[in-house]
Amino acid sequence: MKHRYAHVREPGIPSLIDLPGQVLLGETIRVLESPLANRNHLLDMIIEGRYHKPFIGENAEGRTLYLSLHCVQSRMRFDDPWALDLSYTRKAMSFLLFQTDPRDVLLLGLGGGSLAKYCHRQLPRARVNAVEIDADIIALREYFCVPPPSDRFTITKGDAARYVACTGNSYDVIIADAFDGGGIAPSIRSSTFYEQARSRLRAGGILVTNLAGETRERRDHLAMMARAFSDDVLLVPVEGEGNEITLAFNGGAKPGWESIRRRALSLGRSLGIDFPRFASRLERSHKLGYLRRALSANC
Repeated sequence: MKHRYAHVREPGIPSLIDLPGQVLLGETIRVLESPLANRNHLLDMIIEGRYHKPFIGENAEGRTLYLSLHCVQSRMRFDDPWALDLSYTRKAMSFLLFQTDPRDVLLLGLGGGSLAKYCHRQLPRARVNAVEIDADIIALREYFCVPPPSDRFTITKGDAARYVACTGNSYDVIIADAFDGGGIAPSIRSSTFYEQARSRLRAGGILVTNLAGETRERRDHLAMMARAFSDDVLLVPVEGEGNEITLAFNGGAKPGWESIRRRALSLGRSLGIDFPRFASRLERSHKLGYLRRALSANC
């Protein structure tokens, strides 16, 4: 099947162009560059790690958003563009075990829009705002079926930490998934960010964080999060993807684990995600003190 793009641009204006050859597991590589650009040179830059913009890999099954050859940001299947294809995105939705009807969701980092469009589709009563600093990533949103702006969905171009510091809005859920080619975005590597994120959450609100990269860096983030949220943090690893999902709670009464298990069965049936397994992992994280163990291992 050939997938046509929606816009035709004048020569010299950046657009998606195909690069020669198939360098990533049989994928066609597409970059947002002028059609007059030297395509062999661009390909060499990607292979050598000198290309510092996001790019797309595409095959018959779907599209992948890359930050580099070694860093997959998002993946979209053509047969179900709204599905959460990467395991960490499915695990991030485990906040629904505690916040069943969020009205305001803030995403820090848009990427390929997997979580943004999933929340928009599956939480019809929620307002979703995604903050993304990279104009090139925002420009690629149409190729990943990210919904257009509306009263329920907005994209704000800007720095995630600065937005959290300056916004006067309050949220039920904040999902921090802000990465660049070097790992977790530098602006959120501070205790101040986590303290301000907590201040933007309503009582009972949840900060969901995707932690990836070097072990030492992840532990530093966990320590800052633990201080900001008074150790009310659950940590679960993502099998096969080398990262961890954390849920940090801004007070409020949480349901008991028996209630969560029942909720997980219901959510699993309605959304087709393995919430019962996520609930089991979160309960184990709580009872065995995964957070304390992780922080102790950092010493």
